[in-house]
Amino acid sequence: MQKEQMEEKKLEARILGVSMDEMKLEQIKCGPAERIYCNRCRTSIFDFHRSCKHCLYDLCLICCRELRKGEIPGGEEVENVQYENRGQDYIFGKNFHSKGENRRDSLRRRIDSPTGGSKSCSLVLWSANSDGGIPCPPKEMGGCGGSDLDLKCMFPEKMHADLQERTDKVVRSDIFEKTTFSRSDQCPCFDHSGTVRNDIKTVRKAADRKGSSDNYLYCPVATGLGDDDLIHFQMHWAKGEPVVISNVLQSTSGLSWAPMVMWRALRERAKGKAEDEKIDVRVVDCLDWCEGSLKISEFFKGYKNGRSHRRPHWPEMLKLKDWPPSSTFDKRLPRHCAEFISALPFPEYTDPRSGPLNLSVKLPAGVMKPDLGPKSYIAYGFSEELGRGDSVTKLHCDVSDAR
Repeated sequence: MQKEQMEEKKLEARILGVSMDEMKLEQIKCGPAERIYCNRCRTSIFDFHRSCKHCLYDLCLICCRELRKGEIPGGEEVENVQYENRGQDYIFGKNFHSKGENRRDSLRRRIDSPTGGSKSCSLVLWSANSDGGIPCPPKEMGGCGGSDLDLKCMFPEKMHADLQERTDKVVRSDIFEKTTFSRSDQCPCFDHSGTVRNDIKTVRKAADRKGSSDNYLYCPVATGLGDDDLIHFQMHWAKGEPVVISNVLQSTSGLSWAPMVMWRALRERAKGKAEDEKIDVRVVDCLDWCEGSLKISEFFKGYKNGRSHRRPHWPEMLKLKDWPPSSTFDKRLPRHCAEFISALPFPEYTDPRSGPLNLSVKLPAGVMKPDLGPKSYIAYGFSEELGRGDSVTKLHCDVSDAR
């Protein structure tokens, strides 16, 4: 990250015609609990970014780099297609035909039309300057198009040197020396010829690509992990490969994560106070994917007793996302939070509080750390119950890594 930021600062100095030593970036004011997001890809911004002096449009360095390459910053998947209201009959499975034209043809017509006014058309007109500067995007994309984006920072530049020094100290420590592998080490998943071994049970076939050496995943069992497994984990982690660990719950105390148990623990923690029951939470209706507001107490009552739409009285399939917020998880549900952290495999990397190889633990005091969880998703049902809608949230990655 430091290298990426220094390259952006070097580019900015060249644009301004000054040396890097002469240039001092404007440090924005940001509260300790305030998080800034890229207006384009919605990723949390850690430090260096570009911002418009007029409309306060913020752009992360990754989107800047993609725009300079002529790519769509943030990826095509972030484009929103205008919602087409097809009525309640469509939502509840009575009418599967669109009222208007075919959605794909409609989208293609708007993209191809030079006067369509769509966001996709605006992207064609938004490009980096010849000197590498980034103009503020047009109004159709949330900007003002009135000036170039200035390079700004959120923290003093000396913070990076301090963080680098702390990282070097960890690298020189005994625990790092004992828990790192040499590039010459042989991965236990393969024999000396590079063929996957058939006599071990910690390898699972995940793909069948010809000529590929990464069709298999390392899948250890949590209850059987030993000291040598950390080095084995690092061999796969260093290559960016996912690691699937099973039977994690068998190493815990058996605390129930049933929604009603969590709700009861929350109320007990409040010691009879009713404040938490009055809190509004954002819930998702998994039939039409629209968000709504509901009292937290009403949500859990509906989980136990059921809720239904007014018309035509179909059961509601509601999902409560990211509850309680990770910033208050350990305060509201301390036993569940402790249970979650104790169950994390390879705590040297995964422990969000004291993992010696977890970079977020090394961030200086006063710096807002990434949202490491835990997070819970609580839902009423799944698609097989009604034949449509899906309230199940599977293992996934958000804009940042999520556990």
